[in-house]
Amino acid sequence: MQVIYQEGNSLLHRLNPLTKVVALVPVVLFVALTNDPWLPLAFIALASAMIVGPARIAPRTFWRIQAPLMISLLVFMILYPFMVRAELFNHTPVVLRLGPLVLYQGALLAGTAAVLRVYAMLLLSLIFMLTTDISDFIRAMVQQWHFPYRLGYGVLAAFHFMPLLQEEFRLIQAAHRIRGIETQGGAKAQAERLRRYLIPLLTSAIRRAERTALAMESRAFGALRQRSYFRRFRFNRTDYLFILCFWLLCLLVIGLFWLTGWMGPLSFTKEL
Repeated sequence: MQVIYQEGNSLLHRLNPLTKVVALVPVVLFVALTNDPWLPLAFIALASAMIVGPARIAPRTFWRIQAPLMISLLVFMILYPFMVRAELFNHTPVVLRLGPLVLYQGALLAGTAAVLRVYAMLLLSLIFMLTTDISDFIRAMVQQWHFPYRLGYGVLAAFHFMPLLQEEFRLIQAAHRIRGIETQGGAKAQAERLRRYLIPLLTSAIRRAERTALAMESRAFGALRQRSYFRRFRFNRTDYLFILCFWLLCLLVIGLFWLTGWMGPLSFTKEL
């Protein structure tokens, strides 16, 4: 999550991290229950507008982040109709026949709806991930949701280790190249090279974790039940107003689709 976080000073950046969780999680869960393609399309448009609008994420950056997601989902949409059981959709018209492979219209529509549903959930999640620093999120959970601060700061330390380990990995690769170790070869050579990389990398990670643990212990980390904080996280009027406005907007979209008949049955009501 920290990798795709984009620094900024937009309205969404300034919100309490837990505000975005409270606002987005119910909507994501609702989208997960939809079965038609139209409502997820509406939430895709809404999430995209929020990312390039109130979040002030550059369209090029937004496209660069979501392009791999789109490619993966496109591959899934192509494969999905051929992976589902044929008896579920063999009552629908045949769209394409490739030898033993038969593409039914129902399977194609179900695959499209599934991809759009997942894509909508991912874009709604991106609203949070693009505008929320993981450090602020963990600190807010510790302060407001009483998440155990020993566990919270352990997770925070692990996230801070990731860029350090990436830099360490690049240094190990450079050291191997300087010593003339081959960088080409087949799968066996690649596996052997990876083993040579991992041993010093894991050694460095263990040594770094031990030093961090000793430093935390020397400062009496975990000795007290309550901690003092340089920055306090609280819900303010803007946070409550954002949650209310976002939920009302989502309810308006859902209501319009329900009134116009474009909203299909939800997963838990489909069999009723």
